[in-house]
Amino acid sequence: MLHVITTQAICSPYKIIRTADLLPDSSGPPVEHGMIEPPIAVRKLPITNARPLHYPDLIFFCELGPRALTELFARPEVLPCLVKHGYGVALAVSDWSPERARVVRLLNAHHVRVVGWLLLPAAAGYWFNLQNYPHALAAYAEFRVWVHHYGLQFDGVGLDIEPSLADPQSVRHARSALFSRLWRSQRHALFPAAHSAYIDLVANIRHDGYTVYAYQIPLIVDDRRAGTTLLQRIFDVIDLPVDEEVLMCYSSILPRALFGNDLNGAFVRSYGVHADGLAIGSTGGGVVLDPVTGEQAHQITWAAFVRDLQIAVHYTPTVHIFSLEGCVEQDWLTRIADIDWEASIAIPLRDRFVVGSARALVAFWLWASHSGWSVLGWIGWIVAGWLFVVYQRPHWLRRAR
Repeated sequence: MLHVITTQAICSPYKIIRTADLLPDSSGPPVEHGMIEPPIAVRKLPITNARPLHYPDLIFFCELGPRALTELFARPEVLPCLVKHGYGVALAVSDWSPERARVVRLLNAHHVRVVGWLLLPAAAGYWFNLQNYPHALAAYAEFRVWVHHYGLQFDGVGLDIEPSLADPQSVRHARSALFSRLWRSQRHALFPAAHSAYIDLVANIRHDGYTVYAYQIPLIVDDRRAGTTLLQRIFDVIDLPVDEEVLMCYSSILPRALFGNDLNGAFVRSYGVHADGLAIGSTGGGVVLDPVTGEQAHQITWAAFVRDLQIAVHYTPTVHIFSLEGCVEQDWLTRIADIDWEASIAIPLRDRFVVGSARALVAFWLWASHSGWSVLGWIGWIVAGWLFVVYQRPHWLRRAR
């Protein structure tokens, strides 16, 4: 049995931040750390490179160092394609270099939407989480100074919420560390302070005039629906009230040894129902880790990439793609515009059942932890009563005769 989804792109108008007519020289002196700057005025003007109505709103993650980033945007096909189709770029900001500033100015000059995707040094955890919230606060403070110094314009700021890359338990020994994480989650001392700090950070970003994005692992939805914080404390992530939450539904990271395939889009469909925005991939490049082995994840195939895009646009008006450099390397960037956004996608019943069952088990576990483990005792009595009735039923029927 197949479940058929007829995708129809959802188009919503969006705004572009334009650069001023005269920008400062990006080769100026380095940014002085710790400088305090006033809130940044963000000027949003009407878009000039509007997409056709049947196009989805696509934003590409780009996670390159300064030199590789400069080389990417020097390729003749990249910038014209972004401008022509109105694609946005979520640009990783992990350093405050003049080279990165020049690329942002280039995108500003061509009215390409840019989201500042904040990242940390690998030693500090790379992604934002409960353990490194002081580094996250410092990173945004430095981002403000860098933006003010070079006169850059960003449409929004993205917070990537994932387990720490610096924690070997989270990437190299995930299975063996599961029980220790479960034990630690019962008394996570950092959770209240980190939650308060991130709430303040989101408020500060909004005060500066930016749209706030949060790039989250999909399990955050199950934790929220169950009314718990258990999964957040286990994986050191945090649920934040942002303007747009983007669920990273990368089919390429699903363990094929466990499921037998990439679930044929059922993973994207299942979480798409709850998403403000979806991220699909990975097309290559950047840091995307296999959740089981901790190694770099496999790249998605073109067929699976198109399938996930067609499913995603049925549920969310904005779809993020990881990554721009992967699409360029595989010559996919110019092909995306030819995708049939109204195609019918068939998702096998078996794959929908696997995803649904897995999420149901997680939901039951979260509910039990939230309600107190004594609920398992009541379940035990219910099962015992049911077995007693099954065993005694033949005797009762014989007596009734």
